[in-house]
Amino acid sequence: MKPKAVLFDLDGVLIDTMPLHARAWQAALRREGLSVDRSLIYACEGEPGHLTVERLLRNASNGHLPADSGKRILRYKEALFAASARHITVKPGWQQALRWLQAQLPLALVTGTSRHEVDRVVPKETLARFTAVITGDAVRRGKPHPEPYLTACRRLGVRPKDAIVIENAPYGIESARAAGAGHILALASSLPPSYLQAADEICLTPSALRKRLRELVIGSIRREYAGKR
Repeated sequence: MKPKAVLFDLDGVLIDTMPLHARAWQAALRREGLSVDRSLIYACEGEPGHLTVERLLRNASNGHLPADSGKRILRYKEALFAASARHITVKPGWQQALRWLQAQLPLALVTGTSRHEVDRVVPKETLARFTAVITGDAVRRGKPHPEPYLTACRRLGVRPKDAIVIENAPYGIESARAAGAGHILALASSLPPSYLQAADEICLTPSALRKRLRELVIGSIRREYAGKR
């Protein structure tokens, strides 16, 4: 492929908030006398919170809770997460990589996190690297539905098959695949590689991911230059 854009997931790729999300979900569920395994929470990464709470409740409650329990749990979870995520920063190495990538191709951020949370935890200089920011509250159907990545490609003016997607969770990979993404790179940050087999490639570390991404972009630039000679 000749990539014309790079689309990034947020949690678990650029920032490391998934352990905080997991602890907040587990605490909110314990308040209702419920429990779920952390791996189930990680597997739901990327989808909007209202869908995650429905999924977790189906797994933990057997339908015995009042109808408004989901909204109550989600509100409490978001309050816990907000209190614990005050000092989140972008993972080392990504600021320089994003600066280089922005000079080569348009970038988009595609996350199930709400816009106000993105604005609160992602530094402004990092957000400025992205031509488009697609948050969970900006789409009708979140990951694993293809709408988030289709929306990002439409905003950037590129075809999905010309986009590289960076993901770290099954629902995000499913969303990108359904959207027709040209190449999906997965980072095994929250879940082991066995969960990420639907991606085109799996990288075990952020540095390996950045190296591979650079190879794909530089290779495309070289091929394009060679074709014009």
